[in-house]
Amino acid sequence: MENKKKYVYYMQPSMSDEMELMLGEANATSKSDFINIAVRFYLDYLHNKKSVDFISPMLARTIKSEVESVEKNVSEMLYKLAVEQSKLTVALAMDGEFERFDYNKLNEYCAQTVAENNGVIDFEEANYYKELYNG
Repeated sequence: MENKKKYVYYMQPSMSDEMELMLGEANATSKSDFINIAVRFYLDYLHNKKSVDFISPMLARTIKSEVESVEKNVSEMLYKLAVEQSKLTVALAMDGEFERFDYNKLNEYCAQTVAENNGVIDFEEANYYKELYNG
């Protein structure tokens, strides 16, 4: 690491105040550290000929991370909805024979069926469960 040398520059007081407020956002430990981070960023930007490609990788990583998070949440919700829909389909096929129904077995069966069929719910499969249960 290169040794640091002290320099004196003029700055507007409002900019200095704003810098102090943003130290945490920049992960800087001091105003001097903040200035070093900012100048390094700007120099890298200038070396890349003010190209949009300089900021694009940062944006792409951030967007990708957010999309993956949303995709995971939506996928989980869709899976749960498909299992619930499967249970409703089986219940409909059972013609109201709920007194002998084992809900835990039904939930297991529906979750397994949804997982095996990528969420495709089939009324014939529901009838199969009825036959399996009654048989």
